[in-house]
Amino acid sequence: MSKNVIILSYYFPPMGMGGTQRAAKFAKYLHRFNWNAIVVTVKNVRYYAHDDSLLEEIRHVPVIRTGSLDPLRIVHKLSHKKKKTDSDQHVAGSNPSRTFMNRLNDRISGWIFIPDNKILWLPFAIYRSWRVIRRNRVKVIFTTSPPQSVHLAGFFISKLTGVKWVADFRDAWTEGESQANPTLLHARINRFLERWVLRRADRVIGMCAHLTDSLKQKSGSKQDKFITIMNGYDRDDFESLLNTGLEEKFTITHCGSISKVSSPEPFLKAFRLLIDEHEELRQDIHVQYFGIDIFGELNRLITELDLGDYIRPMTYLSHKEALKKIMGSHLLQITIIKKSAEEVISGKIFEYLGSGKPILLISRGGFVANLIKKLNRGTVIAENDIITIKNVIYNYYHAYKLNKYVLEPPLAINEFDREMLTGQLADVFNKLL
Repeated sequence: MSKNVIILSYYFPPMGMGGTQRAAKFAKYLHRFNWNAIVVTVKNVRYYAHDDSLLEEIRHVPVIRTGSLDPLRIVHKLSHKKKKTDSDQHVAGSNPSRTFMNRLNDRISGWIFIPDNKILWLPFAIYRSWRVIRRNRVKVIFTTSPPQSVHLAGFFISKLTGVKWVADFRDAWTEGESQANPTLLHARINRFLERWVLRRADRVIGMCAHLTDSLKQKSGSKQDKFITIMNGYDRDDFESLLNTGLEEKFTITHCGSISKVSSPEPFLKAFRLLIDEHEELRQDIHVQYFGIDIFGELNRLITELDLGDYIRPMTYLSHKEALKKIMGSHLLQITIIKKSAEEVISGKIFEYLGSGKPILLISRGGFVANLIKKLNRGTVIAENDIITIKNVIYNYYHAYKLNKYVLEPPLAINEFDREMLTGQLADVFNKLL
């Protein structure tokens, strides 16, 4: 007999970008493991990007959307009275007003709200979840962060109803740059809340082993309740794309948001050197970025380095369209600039691996670097080694021109299959009962 689970997730389709997909994919596949997902999320908010196509695969999942008093919801209600917003139009270039508002919101929120401004969603989320549990035989509450405040909702709902609670962490709470702490007092409160959540959740899931180990150490509680469940790729997303032909020009693709930890500067400097040294590449190589340029850095660098002839303005594509671009590319690029011990893991890396295309990772190391090396799926270069980045790009191009370019079979790495990963989650739920 199927059992019910509430998935409490602030970031959920039709919001776009990678952070929404973990909850959505779990919701999609849980019914195959005799668990029915009921999603509680927020109504429309002002967000970087929207992707209605992500809703198509979860039509069978009940989704309850609540109000909220957090800034993203309030700004949406005040300023978005027309059907399509700027983000909905999938234009992701440098928007000065949006960039300014992002920075202002982050700075002010960091001072006022602990752990984050989504705490203003909690009364709505708790009430609606309580009503769902009263009307359905819900066996498990599943909260996924960020935002970290969602776990506080999970605690209170569990206390009110006696239902078991699983806390899922896609990112760290108090490591590195994950949590803005303007003062020592803010940092201490966040550490207290984190430990409080970790001790009270019935199970805690980390998105990678490093994160899970870190959460264990911080909790001071029993170790057997901590589990790792990775992100992955969905075979269904690739099904119609397996015969996609490669682009005519040698094409390098970067998918995902551009931020402080994914700065395009090292790659673009290397690319500038490359086309200066090899004029024959100028008509035979193309670079494309798809995603959100959060602080407008890409356009600034393209102008400064005079690369407008080789790189199109950044655009946001639906998930399906982005995967099609990945499958038509010769080389996939990703940058992870770590400034602390915190692991930074882009969800896009798993779809890169699923594509079978070689990956150029610009990073000093970490989980993603080790994964690419272990699977022999590309090259890892430190961000300060511009000359080597330039040479590696040329080597990939040269191998392609000599017909020595090797592609791995797509969808060959089963450990990152979304359906299988959802089975692991269902197993966690089953063992709680």
